[in-house]
Amino acid sequence: MLAPSSRLLTTSTSPTSSSIVSISSTSPTSEPSTRFRITLSPTSLVTFSNEVALATQTPRQTELYPDESIIDFSTALTPSPLQSTYYPDFTYTIPPYLRFDDAWKDIRELLPPSLQELLCHYEYTTGLTLATDDPAKAAWQVCIPEMAHSHDFLVNCVLSIASLHLGRLHEDKEEKRRMNALAAVRMNKALIKYRPELESITQQNAAALFASSTLTAVYLFRTSAIDIEILRATIPPDTMVPPQKIVDKMLACVLRTIWGLRGPLAVLLSGWTWVVSGKMQPVTEREWWPKTSLPPATPRAASEDEKLVHIEKLWLERSAAAWSPQNVHLSQALTLLRQSFALVSLLTASETYPPMTAVPYAIDDTTTGLLTDRGAIFVWATRIPREFIQLIEAKDRDALVILAHYAVLPGRVRNVWWLEGLGADIVTAVAMALGRQQWGLIAWPARVVGVDLENAFEVRREEGVVGMQGEMRMEVI
Repeated sequence: MLAPSSRLLTTSTSPTSSSIVSISSTSPTSEPSTRFRITLSPTSLVTFSNEVALATQTPRQTELYPDESIIDFSTALTPSPLQSTYYPDFTYTIPPYLRFDDAWKDIRELLPPSLQELLCHYEYTTGLTLATDDPAKAAWQVCIPEMAHSHDFLVNCVLSIASLHLGRLHEDKEEKRRMNALAAVRMNKALIKYRPELESITQQNAAALFASSTLTAVYLFRTSAIDIEILRATIPPDTMVPPQKIVDKMLACVLRTIWGLRGPLAVLLSGWTWVVSGKMQPVTEREWWPKTSLPPATPRAASEDEKLVHIEKLWLERSAAAWSPQNVHLSQALTLLRQSFALVSLLTASETYPPMTAVPYAIDDTTTGLLTDRGAIFVWATRIPREFIQLIEAKDRDALVILAHYAVLPGRVRNVWWLEGLGADIVTAVAMALGRQQWGLIAWPARVVGVDLENAFEVRREEGVVGMQGEMRMEVI
């Protein structure tokens, strides 16, 4: 999932802010962007774990479920209605000589039936949605249970994500709430042992911590979408701009997704060699990615790059001090965004990188093609400097405009359940934070992700969300 992290500093051994990577501009119209060197500023692991803890408070106000006995390892001795309805007990009806090796067997036997069903769903469905290429899918299905035997925080991360996935598949609102509550509690249980392990990344725990931080990122993506949807439900459809308190909460949900991506990066920077030489190597390595920054691959991509170039005029016209710290951070983030757009354009050009496995991706506003590696859309969020995130937190106009344009990348991904609505959510939150007078600055990203800013709080249509190949929907289960 988070392959872009592997394209950063392969020689780094610690998450220090002094790590440098050179960035060159591809456009003659953005000369200032070539005059600085980008400083990688990964999130500290402590900050990341605090953000996760904040997002998984138990019980979450939006995910309260009265019966928590179903999530206790020591209870639930009888099968739950969900298990008996959707998961026939095939494990015990297949003759032993016909069964495949069960990688989860030892762990499964310690779980109550209500949690065994989640492990089953991860094994046969959720694990397949975490990557696009077969080697990475195999790592999520085979290597995770191997590591989970010695890292029980990873077991709880798996249970949390599987529960979220089932919550998304359920149509019944009560079942959705129940599964979301279960996901929050499982993630909390993971954090109890996960956060102390982050304080000392070693050869023994690096791969498991990377896998857990990646699953946590998926958790933050999905729960942010859930929380924003709940906030939207409190706003009358004819509302133009909701109260500031609601706007702040929506923007905080968006920021959680950025923090979520920076957790795996921080683990990688601390234990790169151990992770890429360990069980999660297929997830982190992308040797076939372009080694240097390349220009946009198509005329359409070049046209979109010009749209991004023009954003820089916002702060260059606002301040004569073109090289003030704030302007430098804005220019850094914009340069990285242009590179991410160019990378995605390369990875959607089938003649350049033939897609053996890929995800549907809207190449432009009308055409759905294939993105060879969806990890490309995460590059920007993992590389922007910490100071730029602070500008977003401070609701700086220009930082918010850049963030809205980034939303185009995840907004064009199709059929990935944990990314559903992310692009539209980002643009909506940014629009509300900017105020109606500034909506013209984000008109293009709003149109691309399908947000009508004048009617932003009407019920959304779920176009393009039909489930991945290999993802069982509830009617199939």
